[in-house]
Amino acid sequence: MLLPTLIAQQFGSFKPTSPLVEGAEENPGANLEAIISNVLGVLTIVGGIFFIIYFMVASFEWITAGGDAGKLTTARNKMMQGVLGLIVLVAAYGIIGLIGSLVGIELLKPAELLESVTPGTGT
Repeated sequence: MLLPTLIAQQFGSFKPTSPLVEGAEENPGANLEAIISNVLGVLTIVGGIFFIIYFMVASFEWITAGGDAGKLTTARNKMMQGVLGLIVLVAAYGIIGLIGSLVGIELLKPAELLESVTPGTGT
């Protein structure tokens, strides 16, 4: 229920007949930049939600292991994999930001892009 709401918030105001970002007529790459930024935002949210669910499942397996060493090892490994996945997600987000700043494209500012797209909230 939460994921469709987040996706609708990211892409809800998309109108194919009008530019996605104000000033896109002067800068044709602005629409592509907005789309990439929104997709990265959605993927980051999905990755975070996946981490929370995966970690909670592994925690539940740990609690219900009942002292069985095999089950505890499996649950511990799942928790470590979840944490490593979150570290990779955060590192990828940082690397994308670094590459974007080196190239001169603001890929990690979906909030600013959404403010410019959403009627009544832009500056």
